Amino acid sequence: MDSSIQLYFLAVAGLILISALFSCFETAITAASKAKIHRLASEGNLRAKTLERLLDKREKVISTMLFGNNAINILSSAIATSLFINLFGDSGLVIATFVMTAVVIIFAEVLPKTIAVKNPNEIALMFAPVIKFLVMIFFPVTDFVHRIVHFFFEAAQSKSSQAELEEIRDTISLKHKEGSIYKYDKDMIDGVLDLADTEISEIMVHRKDIEMINIGLPVKEIVRLALDSSYTRIPLWKGNKENVVAILNVRKLLKALHFFKHDLSKFDLKSIITDVWFVPASNSLRAQLFLFRKRKRRMALVIDEYGSLLGMVTLEDILEEIVGDIKEKEDISDINIIKIKSGAFKIAGKVLIRDINKKLDWNIAEDDDAYNLAAFVISRLGRIPEEKENFVIEGYYFEILKKKGSDLLLIKSKRIRS
Repeated sequence: MDSSIQLYFLAVAGLILISALFSCFETAITAASKAKIHRLASEGNLRAKTLERLLDKREKVISTMLFGNNAINILSSAIATSLFINLFGDSGLVIATFVMTAVVIIFAEVLPKTIAVKNPNEIALMFAPVIKFLVMIFFPVTDFVHRIVHFFFEAAQSKSSQAELEEIRDTISLKHKEGSIYKYDKDMIDGVLDLADTEISEIMVHRKDIEMINIGLPVKEIVRLALDSSYTRIPLWKGNKENVVAILNVRKLLKALHFFKHDLSKFDLKSIITDVWFVPASNSLRAQLFLFRKRKRRMALVIDEYGSLLGMVTLEDILEEIVGDIKEKEDISDINIIKIKSGAFKIAGKVLIRDINKKLDWNIAEDDDAYNLAAFVISRLGRIPEEKENFVIEGYYFEILKKKGSDLLLIKSKRIRS
């Protein structure tokens, strides 16, 4: 074979190899885990530090890889076309087109990118110094290209924090679907991400469901009611239930009773009560969690913008949004979702839609005016349904089992479509 032809073949082969490396680098830098690279960089890995800086300007790095890859593919195709025309005449153009298309797709695109997808972090770390060098070499060209693009289009805005959170949610959902993350773990992560977007008005105990005691009752009666309660902190009201004036701590009450040997004549109610803490309904769960930590409190009463009592929120309520129910065994009677033999569920009307979706893996739509199941049914029907009435809403069957006034206490439900 003529030495010039051998030189042509070697040049094309070398260019295809370089193109393959560019494709490999491009895929590796795109698929590399920024979190893992950051961890390695914080541990002192020099290559990881270099790669972390490259990932911060990923757009420019990818532009460099694309520019280099396309330039080399065009050059290799031109050389191959010249070679095949010399060998086969005019038909060499067609032969070169088919041969180079197959070679470029297989050896310069698919193969290197497949390798990079399987080991993106390792490859990106291994070639980080090379990628950095290439970015520096091609910077004038890629910068010029970016300026042209930005002349016609507005510069791409940085990704918002909300978009990043959605990306995390999508990743967690995908990993759960693939089986690498358990549903319980997925629900906990979703719960943490939801804290900033959920107002305490969405999870609070409504004022009509709060167990309260009249502070005007005799001390003996207050003690009896407190000891009969299943709660450790009980609001005390004066005049009317909208006017909560103190919080009774049952644990302190038990200690005081033991100290006074049950002699209530010496008992001072003020020694076991604390001030009421009012918080606005618009507080997010995240903000309220930090406030609970800051003030070393476990319960707060929720008010609207006019100061009217709306409900009550506790530290446990917020924690349950993350880890699920943490009630003690004695509270088993408080379970609000019960599966029956038919496969349907009996659900208390006060259960939050998000809790139903988490526990049953359903997808009932939430909105600002319908946090719990009862409100959802009334909102979608546009009226208050009657007891024993049944209907289908958005692919879910509902039957009102128990009703008191306008309150839907117990609802039978099941999903009738996937």
